[in-house]
Amino acid sequence: MSPPLSTTQLPAPSWRVDLEKKLETASPPSRSPKRVATPPPPAKPVCHGRVPDLEKMVPAHWWKTVFADSMYLKTDGDVVEDPDITTEEVAMLENDEGVARILRRGGRDVVDDSGDSDDSSSSDPRAPAKILDLCCGQGRHSLHLAQKYPHLRLYGHDQSSYLISLAKERGHTQKLHTQTTFTVGDCRQIPYPDGHFDLVLVMGNSFGYFASDDADRTVLGEIARVLAPGGRLVLDLTDGNYMRENFAERSWEWLDDETFVCRERQLSKDGLRLNAREVVTVTNKGVVRDQFYQERLYSRKELNLLMRESGLQAVVANGRPEMDITVGKEMSKRNEDLGMMEQRMLVMAVKPVPRDDDDSSSSSTGFDVADAAANEGKVNGYRVPNGVVHAVLNGKVDSSSHTPRGITPTLELPPLHNMVVLLGDPSRPCVGKLNDTWNEEDFQTREKLLTALSDLGYPKETITVLDTHESFHRTLSENPPAFVFNLCDEGFHNDALKELHVPAMLDMLQIPYSGAGPNCLAYCYDKGLVNRTAEAMGVPTPRETFFFANAANTIVSDMSRLHEVIETRIKYPAFIKPVKGDNSLGITSRSIVRDRTELEAYMAELRGIGIGDVIVQEYLRGTEYGVGMIGNPSSGFHFFPILEIDYSKIEARSLPPILGFESKWDPESPYWSEISYRKADLSPSVEEELKRHCVTLWDRFGCRDYARFDFRSD
Repeated sequence: MSPPLSTTQLPAPSWRVDLEKKLETASPPSRSPKRVATPPPPAKPVCHGRVPDLEKMVPAHWWKTVFADSMYLKTDGDVVEDPDITTEEVAMLENDEGVARILRRGGRDVVDDSGDSDDSSSSDPRAPAKILDLCCGQGRHSLHLAQKYPHLRLYGHDQSSYLISLAKERGHTQKLHTQTTFTVGDCRQIPYPDGHFDLVLVMGNSFGYFASDDADRTVLGEIARVLAPGGRLVLDLTDGNYMRENFAERSWEWLDDETFVCRERQLSKDGLRLNAREVVTVTNKGVVRDQFYQERLYSRKELNLLMRESGLQAVVANGRPEMDITVGKEMSKRNEDLGMMEQRMLVMAVKPVPRDDDDSSSSSTGFDVADAAANEGKVNGYRVPNGVVHAVLNGKVDSSSHTPRGITPTLELPPLHNMVVLLGDPSRPCVGKLNDTWNEEDFQTREKLLTALSDLGYPKETITVLDTHESFHRTLSENPPAFVFNLCDEGFHNDALKELHVPAMLDMLQIPYSGAGPNCLAYCYDKGLVNRTAEAMGVPTPRETFFFANAANTIVSDMSRLHEVIETRIKYPAFIKPVKGDNSLGITSRSIVRDRTELEAYMAELRGIGIGDVIVQEYLRGTEYGVGMIGNPSSGFHFFPILEIDYSKIEARSLPPILGFESKWDPESPYWSEISYRKADLSPSVEEELKRHCVTLWDRFGCRDYARFDFRSD
């Protein structure tokens, strides 16, 4: 092997040469006409000094900063980080028979708080309950329930990416990650389908943060949507009437030996909200945090009315009309200012079972809590899937995904006077398309795109299409748009290896854009990296090995060894794909090889088009699914109906059922015309598994706005 080049010998990457040329010739952007160094703006003061009106200082989305780091766990840690208090709060839930019935459902035993198994209760044959811990924070209640009730499926959802990452980390440490799923997003957009949960918990005073009651109504409406008929809601929040009369206007306390917090509180002018301020000081650093927040002071009567408006019916908790929570005050080891956590109230509601439900035991009110739980077990029962679903990931963030016909997007359109769309350059060849050039179907697709944007409220005359790559940088820098719809998945200069260069350029020009960033596109171009990462994160993948034409590989060093590995570990037929690539280049009907002769023939064919590095995978013969999703962790995800690929006409021709180059680019091929799609008929457990894998991979690879993941079963 030749010695590696020194850093002085390395040639400049082509992307850098291209970009430097453009930067040399481009006009200065209009937003900064003078290229002179300017001093950085003065740092904002940490402490705001005397503030007469706290309400004016409360940020519109204060929760995005208050819960953004570990300071929250320090200021509120005497309650939210005390395992004894969490245990007591869960016991309080278990004392309610309706909640206890849901927790026990589908389980054979329960692990008590000492760690011993208690199998005194009889086994329940129904499907275990699904529980949503909404605004779950660091997941303390979810993880406690998962430990105590191993049969349950727990889902935590919170807007704080920091707290969710902590919940995931603790779940792995406690070996509870297979029972728990944690997602980041707004509580007004819960990323799960209608009727998905048997119990929704909103614990630890996590309700009433928004500036309007309408936003709280939206939260309750979402909870009602995801609750199954007969499902139960538990709200644990500050007792508004008590707090309004008993809050401390000023207080301070030591958080540890070096940190103390001073607090101020004021009622809002309408008396409906309590505004609060926390000034955190470290003895050897001074003030490190000055934060403002507010919470709605609800009465039980107001909450019951809100829940009724949302389609929920209030029920008494633990058989007591008034259920106060004082566990924080009684058990806090600091025993100082507990603020909003000092006295809370437990409010419960049930989603009524419709009168025309199959369960004839409904009461005259339209539902019966006890019978509804039993009926719900029948409605949401699921069968055990045949075989394990394996992920065959295409390693691509698919920018061609679209909204299926009949589904109206519920997007709030940005007020853009001019929509700028970036596309591939039709004046240049495009390696990977049919005959390496642009075809009629490509231009038809563009026209459909413009029609779709027009249907969404952007007339064609307001849309600027940029597809001359030579002038990309100059045009964007001279007149920076407010937003770019980036659909240039052909890559800069129609080079798939440079797909990531387009968002990188937009990042440098500080222009907001749609779709994945450069890092994500770099990862997803490499199928080997995607598959190995997926496997490491618990997503099932096929057996596979790699063959590199010009690199040493002790496992597969030559064609004879590759054949031997296929025969012993992977088995024929095997699926050959390029390690890196786009547009399904190098994936054809001949990619499925059945013996050494076909293996050597196809490897020679790939070498002929410049592809030497390949993945050789176990060929999965089961059903193939496509899962499309839009959204982001901060706003929640929307999954489109999962599609199943219908290969029946292809198989009738004795052709391999795969989605390859012919299906995307060759109108003369049966793969183009005889493959169809239909809504998949999946059991709830398999559908849930696929979506969970999608969220895991989205998070790991840093996807943004939209993606599609392809899976195939064995």
